[in-house]
Amino acid sequence: MQGGYSNERGSIYQFTTGQALMSRLVTLSPQEAAELQQQFGLTAAEEACPPDDPEASLAYSPSASITAAALLKLESCLLYLDELAARLGTDSRPIAASMLAKRYAALSAVPFFYALTCYDRALELPLEAVQLRVGKGAGVPWLEGLLVSGELFATSPAGRMREPWRLEAAERYLRLHLTPLWQALSRYSGLPELILWENAAVRIYSLYEKRLPAGNKAATARIAEDLHFLLKELPAEPFGQRRQPLAFFYGTEGNTETAPKSKSPQSRVRKTCCLYHCVSAKADYCTACPKVARPANSRQLAAEAGEVRQSKTDTASQICKRDDA
Repeated sequence: MQGGYSNERGSIYQFTTGQALMSRLVTLSPQEAAELQQQFGLTAAEEACPPDDPEASLAYSPSASITAAALLKLESCLLYLDELAARLGTDSRPIAASMLAKRYAALSAVPFFYALTCYDRALELPLEAVQLRVGKGAGVPWLEGLLVSGELFATSPAGRMREPWRLEAAERYLRLHLTPLWQALSRYSGLPELILWENAAVRIYSLYEKRLPAGNKAATARIAEDLHFLLKELPAEPFGQRRQPLAFFYGTEGNTETAPKSKSPQSRVRKTCCLYHCVSAKADYCTACPKVARPANSRQLAAEAGEVRQSKTDTASQICKRDDA
């Protein structure tokens, strides 16, 4: 028989009656919260995010506060993408959606899996409680970080139940956070979901192949175990895809034995183009771009992404980053 409990955000945690509780709700330690803020711009806000108001949705834009949940709505999402596109020097919604996904994955997916591996914490990030923090001033990213209303909660494994907890935590984050957001961005912009998923995937690979090994924040064995889990054990269903994106884009369907190693990060070529070159002042391509490595694919990828070459601006290059993973 199934049971559960909920926190004040309405999150439900399932467990089996008569067995040990798989996870428990906790708050991050001050040190953990400070590290997430310093490294990833993930901050707990004392004041709650403003409630979604359909009549106020047209006020949402990259120059104003917006909750992640508001991006699930057609009008507010399109307005946000259109203003972001203008800031990037283009009128293409697919390009804007790709650049937004690249930055958002770095601010949400990367700290989520960082906390999971380093702290044994699965961050609670309901879309309605997450606010996109706009950067202000010269040299500041247009999307500086994420604000989470109230305290930053997480779940942790109870007893020795880490493996089932890890699976439940990763699936929950995908189903309730990243997957619906990517589906909305794809539906409203026309950009294929596969591009959004590879934008997120390359940042997750970089976390486990570069950042964590270099930072000494987690044991080498734990890093390898969690990467193997993401590539080989996490199913495709929570992604809303037929093929599991993290395994597919990693190469050889997630086989870490034959896929490119972190010692040669530029050897893994992307399967899709993120469209960075469309907003780069010098029309730079990412080192891992398939258009550079496999020119014959460029026409197919351009059509697939609905790409439209637009004017390049120095501002665009300052607020976007290449994918060289």
